[in-house]
Amino acid sequence: MKPKKLSLYKMIPNMITLTAMAAGMTSVKFAIVSKWEEAVIAIVIAAFMDAFDGAAARLLKSQSKLGAELDSLSDFICFGVAPAIVTFLWATHDAGRLGWIMTLIFAMAVALRLARFNVTKEEEPANDPLAKYFTGVPSPAGAGLAILPMIVSFQLDSKNPFEALALHYVQHPYSVGIWLVVLAAMMVSHIPTFSSKQIRVPQKMSVPALGVFGILVAGLINEPWPTLTLMGVAYLFMIPFSVQHHRDKKERLAQGVKDPD
Repeated sequence: MKPKKLSLYKMIPNMITLTAMAAGMTSVKFAIVSKWEEAVIAIVIAAFMDAFDGAAARLLKSQSKLGAELDSLSDFICFGVAPAIVTFLWATHDAGRLGWIMTLIFAMAVALRLARFNVTKEEEPANDPLAKYFTGVPSPAGAGLAILPMIVSFQLDSKNPFEALALHYVQHPYSVGIWLVVLAAMMVSHIPTFSSKQIRVPQKMSVPALGVFGILVAGLINEPWPTLTLMGVAYLFMIPFSVQHHRDKKERLAQGVKDPD
């Protein structure tokens, strides 16, 4: 029997996933040598790669069990292990054993979040309108929020008395540790959060949408830290709206009202 051959383009999604994994591991390497900005950038790159591998797999019709497992393992490294170690080396190690415990809680929450996501994805009914929401904060967003104190610290001037005070609290080991525990709770919670599957752009708004994307890219290139801070804060403010949106949709479905979405 002739062995089955796989086209190279079918492997592109897995290549993207491996690139994300490499970026996540590289962030740890940068943190070990105290290159904090480079460590943050590597995690951000991993998050962007993670956003594209699934889309690439669907576009190329190359979804596979191997790709799904590889993506899950990569996510744990990039958004669980990497931010946990980076924040530990940056701040929480000064809290001693308690700092390490708080760091472990975050990493374990990411593992639990990914495991629940994988199980739910297999068990959820087809065409379920509520399946378009994430249950809890997704791991890439959780990783981004975990390094948000670092991103904020890059913008504070220690020579300015007011900014120096803010910097003290932003990078305090217990502040960072408590923040990691809060994020861990948000990731394993049942809080419904928006998914990219819900983004629908009307055709007539495609050009303005691309313009907004261009502004975002320009901001990330020229002013990365304020732009990333704004993105993190905006995501936090979106969570209450996603909870209310989910609640309203659930009530409409219970009443048999057709969903306008």
